[in-house]
Amino acid sequence: MCNRYNIKTNLKAIASELAAQTAFDFDITGEVFPLVDAPVLVINREGQRELRPMTFGLTPAGKTRDKKMPPFNNARIESRDKWPWKTPLERFRCVVPMESFREPCYWGEAAGKEVNFRRADGKLLLAAAIFSVTKSDNDETEFSMSLLMRPALPTIMEHGHHRSPFFIGLDGVDEWMDRSPRPPHRSLDVLRQYADEPILEPSVAREMVESWTKRKSANVKKRDEQLADIEATGPLGFDD
Repeated sequence: MCNRYNIKTNLKAIASELAAQTAFDFDITGEVFPLVDAPVLVINREGQRELRPMTFGLTPAGKTRDKKMPPFNNARIESRDKWPWKTPLERFRCVVPMESFREPCYWGEAAGKEVNFRRADGKLLLAAAIFSVTKSDNDETEFSMSLLMRPALPTIMEHGHHRSPFFIGLDGVDEWMDRSPRPPHRSLDVLRQYADEPILEPSVAREMVESWTKRKSANVKKRDEQLADIEATGPLGFDD
């Protein structure tokens, strides 16, 4: 699953590429991991695209953020009808722009390495995501988000990981982010129509510590199960 990605630190450059407003002025770290704030694309109340900061790792409705608990940073598309994903998928959809994302690899030539994947054409990757609006202990409004995850794109599977973010084309972001509530099957229609499988360029980020070998067999098993699921339900993680 995706626990780390990179994004430009120039907020105006991101907004320009996405034809979005920047109503919020905030710092961007460049490297995003769980519990870090990042720029997220939404449709605002005026019906315009807008970049706003959200924490990577969704806080479920009715809860407050607990840094001692693992963050809900990845939402499996196969678990769309389950807590805590169902309500955000019906009501709170967004898009997360990224330059690259990192995955640990367990088979193939990249086994034992963490690999960054970016678009070959240099454009931003646009990941379909969902978000939540909650209150902090100080009664402040907080926004947090999770990436939708699907069976791995071919390049990622070949390099040793079985899942990847669910990318969509720029021409589909407005329909995906539409503020109107809709049933999950309608959102699946949008994902199916605008699913993006860009050509990716991998590059080694770093070597994993030696203990990765203890996780290898479990991840190879997940790969085989994922390949079987693809045969049954298709490459997107749900029936066509």
